[in-house]
Amino acid sequence: MNSIDIWIPCVPPTTTSQQKGAFVLGGKVKFFTKKKVAQAQGTYIALLQPFAPEVPYEGPLRVALTWHFPFRKSESKSRMKLGPIHIPSRPDVDNLGKGVLDTMTTLNFWKDDGQIADLRLIKRWAESPGIRVFVEEIDL
Repeated sequence: MNSIDIWIPCVPPTTTSQQKGAFVLGGKVKFFTKKKVAQAQGTYIALLQPFAPEVPYEGPLRVALTWHFPFRKSESKSRMKLGPIHIPSRPDVDNLGKGVLDTMTTLNFWKDDGQIADLRLIKRWAESPGIRVFVEEIDL
């Protein structure tokens, strides 16, 4: 099986692709991409582009995305020593995932995100912030 495992040291964007704007024009609702959403998309493109495969994956895939956000300033040192802590608050992990997956589709990691048959999304506070991306071809 072919796979890639990427660690990108960074402070991950907290803006999600669900934070779009809307207005009414001529009685119809029009949607637009807010500046912060466009900046987050640009950040994901810049971070992931160097890892894009030469040939996109074609078969069914297993994908795991893990966001390691910097610990909150209010976190105690003894708690931080225990390692990464799962985040039970915003941003919503499914919305974070959509932004990264859409970017990976744009960068041709795969032909279509419908190929993803197994998906795991994790968000944590951690001492070393970054994003881990794991993609693996799986058998039919």
